[in-house]
This record gives sequence, structure tokens and C-alpha cells, in this order.
Amino acid sequence: MGETTKYDVAVLGLWWSSNYGSIMTYYSLYRLIESYGYRTVIIDRPGIGPDDFLFTTDGRRFQREHFPVTPVFRFHELGKLNDYADCFVMGSDQVWNFGICEKYQGAFFLNFAADNKKKLSYAASFGHPGFFAPPQAIEETKHLLERFDGISVRESSAVDLMRDTFGIVPERVLDPVFAVDPKIFDDLMKTSRAAKEREGKKEPFLCTYILDPTEAKREALLYVAGEKNLPMVHMLDGYTENFEVNKKALDLDGIVEDLKVEDWLYYISHCDFLITDSCHGASFAILFGKPFICIGNASRGLPRFESLAGLFHLEKRFIYDAEEIEKRPDLLEPIDYREIHEILKKERKASRKWLKDKLEAPVRNEAYQEPEKSPGMKALLKLYKVLRPLISDNTKAKLKALARRK
Repeated sequence: MGETTKYDVAVLGLWWSSNYGSIMTYYSLYRLIESYGYRTVIIDRPGIGPDDFLFTTDGRRFQREHFPVTPVFRFHELGKLNDYADCFVMGSDQVWNFGICEKYQGAFFLNFAADNKKKLSYAASFGHPGFFAPPQAIEETKHLLERFDGISVRESSAVDLMRDTFGIVPERVLDPVFAVDPKIFDDLMKTSRAAKEREGKKEPFLCTYILDPTEAKREALLYVAGEKNLPMVHMLDGYTENFEVNKKALDLDGIVEDLKVEDWLYYISHCDFLITDSCHGASFAILFGKPFICIGNASRGLPRFESLAGLFHLEKRFIYDAEEIEKRPDLLEPIDYREIHEILKKERKASRKWLKDKLEAPVRNEAYQEPEKSPGMKALLKLYKVLRPLISDNTKAKLKALARRK
């Protein structure tokens, strides 16, 4: 075996799929941390085999070209990651959506990280208004979160959720795509197939990014295109297994095939108007200063849409029924981005400062000293040693945490 490459920071999260927004979220976080001078690696998806389809996604293709990853470890081997970095950052987007994170056996709460390793989260999201976990899982998650050196979340609703569910008040920060230097996206777009195909073309166009096509959304797209007198370019969900079904459901000319994330960026950046049902799509419309309509997507977590709209005072651009578009001529008007750019500037500064300060701070548990135990606690620990072989692993972890708090 070769020598382990040591990094300053290792990032874990949902980067390995073909969701274009997720790919950019983790690339942005990687570039943001690197911009502070920390050598950074992304942790590969635990537990996958060499023939897993996740090695064929656009996220994987992009990773091979743009950032390093650790070897793949099985879940019971994740402790080996402590040899790779001194700081672990739990990444962004819906990593704390219980329906997602429960599949990762505590890894998304950094249960594998040693006590002397720094543990942070940056712009984590629950995706929904609740954690929706059974009581035992909530208690176990609370103990894991208490080990963190710094916790930040993406949505304002997540601040309330964490306070009410875990008794922890996190910082609210921007999604990494807003916090990083936006020039990184310009560099990616220059390499896109779309940029080459449209080189020299000045033709305006309406761009759509629809994850879940319906007849009502299809009719809304046709209506706006007619009102704007613009040709359309359609982008669908990046998961290849959904493409043909979604293509058939949308049933419009102009659907881009074999879309790469660089093309996705290009079309949003260069369009004259965007219609989307994606929170990521709306985020990049805001970042690029584009007029847009976002159709809220309840199945993908409405708090994400509501927090984004509220943060930038764009509530009127977010609707929850595609049929509303024909009744709202104001939705077709330009957006005055002056106030939005000021909000972004202020929020970007605060978010970057939070992350930089936490990366620079000493590890909270590094100098941990075992406190003197009371006679009662000593007796409890003596009894524990006798009963230990009969106690479950979960109960052992709870007793250990109790002893430390004492």
C-alpha cells in the first residue's frame, strides 16, 4: 500500500450524483476552503463497489477533472479517514434530511472523526421543516452534534429546527455557490460544449430547467415563450435514468441532450429569462442576475425555496402553482438587482468570515482533560465495567457521553 496523502481539510457530502446544483455546491465549497490556503480533499461515497453506477455520473466525471477524492471506504472503515485530515467539514445542501442521512449510518454527523479532529458543518440543510427521525435517532444525533466545533446551516428555518430539536443554535450562512468567488463559474463555462456551439450567436433565448415536468408547467413555458417571443432551450434532471421519461413528459423541441454541468451553467448565465422548479436553478439565476420565475417544488423541500426567496426579498418570483403564471403579468417584468446585490455582498462577507474563523480556531476537544469524577460517578463506572459485555453499543455511547459531561 502507498503512503496516505495528508490534507488539511476533508469535506463530506452529496457531490457524486448527476444533480448539477449539488456538483456546483461541493466544487464551490472545495474552492472556498482552498482559497484560505487549506489543502482540501473530498471524501468519496462510503460503501460503494467498483462497478457502482456512481462512477459513471456527471458528478464523477467533473470530480476527475477538478478535485481530489479519498479512497472509498466501507462504513466500518471510515475511521481511517482520520489519517487523511485534521479537520472534517460536513458539506452543504440536504445532508441532514433524515430520509437521506439515515442511509449513511451516522457518517453525515461525522461519527467517525476522532475527538482531536476539528468538526464543522457548512450550510447544511434539512430540506424540510422537521428532522422526522424516531426519538432514539434524535438523541444519538444530538450527541454527535455536540461534538462539533462549529455548526452552520443554509436555511433560516433550520436554525429554529436545530434549536427546538437538539437544543443547539447554529449560524445561518450562504450556500457555497454564493459565498465563493463567482469567477470560478466563468472559467467552467468557457470550456462548455454550449459555449462552443453558440460562439458568435447573439440570439436571445428563454431557458428552462425543469426537474419534474407536468402539463401545467409545459403550458406555462409555452405561454411565457409566446409573451416574450423567445425560442426555448430546455434542461432536464441530470439523472440519465429519468431523462427519457422527463423528455416525454415535457414534449417540447429544444431539449438539450447529454447536458454537462458546464453547459448547465452556460445556459443559465447567458439566457434572457429562466423558468425553473429547482432551488439550485433559482440560486444561479440570482447569482447571475437573471429575470426568473421559480415554481416551488414541495416534493423537494419547500423550506429551501422559502428561505432563498426571503433572504433576497424575492418572494414574488417564487410561486407554487404553474397555472399562476398566466395570471401574473408582473412575473414577466425585469428584476431590479441593486438591493439583491447589496444583500449578497453583506451575506457573502459574513459567511466567508464565519468559515474562515472556524477553520483557524483551535480544536475544541484537542486539549480535553478528563475532569475529576464524583464518588457516585466512580461507582457508576466501576459497575459499567462489570456490565459492559452485556450492554449494547448505543447504550455504551450514551454512558460515555454522560461520564464526560459529569
